[in-house]
Amino acid sequence: MLAGEDDPEDIIRSVPYGLYAVAFGGGQVDITNGKFVFSASEAYLIEDGKLTAPVKGATLIGSGPEVLKRVSRVGRDLSLDEGVGTCGKDGQSVPVGVGLPTIRVDGITVGGTQV
Repeated sequence: MLAGEDDPEDIIRSVPYGLYAVAFGGGQVDITNGKFVFSASEAYLIEDGKLTAPVKGATLIGSGPEVLKRVSRVGRDLSLDEGVGTCGKDGQSVPVGVGLPTIRVDGITVGGTQV
């Protein structure tokens, strides 16, 4: 996703209650229907537009096409991870790059434990 025009801090301030996922540890995608599950390795609770408590074990669950329809704001802070990740299936893997600006998604299923 390309960078947008929104200030990332303004995006966070616009959220009354939500999750700010900073980093992801892994996940799965069903390529036949776009459904996914990703674990957030670093995440924080947003309350009244402020980052409050860290959240442990958060998982984001949804459908790619549906979640993309719910993106309401896109930050201007696009950055790519300098490392190389991998995606794999059936013992095969391929190197991948990851990166994304701050985005606001108006509705996604979140599972996990708050710390």
